[in-house]
Amino acid sequence: MDSAVARLSEAEAQLGETEELVDQRRGETHQVQERQKALDWDAEEVRRKALEIEGKLYGGTVKSPKELEDFQADLSSLRSQLRKREDALLEVMLELEDAETVLKEAEAALAEVESAWKADQASLAETQAALKEEIEALDAKRSRQLDGMDRAALSLYQILRERRQGAAVAVVERGLCQGCRISLPMSILQKARSGLGLVQCVSCERILLVN
Repeated sequence: MDSAVARLSEAEAQLGETEELVDQRRGETHQVQERQKALDWDAEEVRRKALEIEGKLYGGTVKSPKELEDFQADLSSLRSQLRKREDALLEVMLELEDAETVLKEAEAALAEVESAWKADQASLAETQAALKEEIEALDAKRSRQLDGMDRAALSLYQILRERRQGAAVAVVERGLCQGCRISLPMSILQKARSGLGLVQCVSCERILLVN
């Protein structure tokens, strides 16, 4: 049952990983776009201020040499700020181009996976249906087997399943426990072969099954 459930989950998740990758790339591209917008706005604001000062500086309305000198200093400072913002904007634009290229590649990969997935959809649906039927059949078989089973033995089985990642039983082959690969004492082997009660491995504690 565990194996069938795992295979069913794997079949249903075939498309998920690629969708998550595209969503991640879209998020990264959006972040770069937002940074570009912010830098665009900053650069435009600096340009506007520079134009205002240029208008005052060269418009002939300001006569004071001190004011003209101050405006010239402000204009030089704004031009320096503008160059820095334009340089940063260029870097972000290049970064955005890279991000958009990566996004297009991820979208192309997603389209390819979706195309293949759609082509195999009928097969996938059959696989899902078959696995669900298998799980239902196994569940019914398990329920029948549980009727009249010793409660203590069932409790031990459930505890071992939790401890050993679902593998509570280990087959014995050539005197070895196939759960932990240790050699079992002869007394344990004889007791397990007798079939009189459950016998556990002395190392991993799994219930031993002798073929």
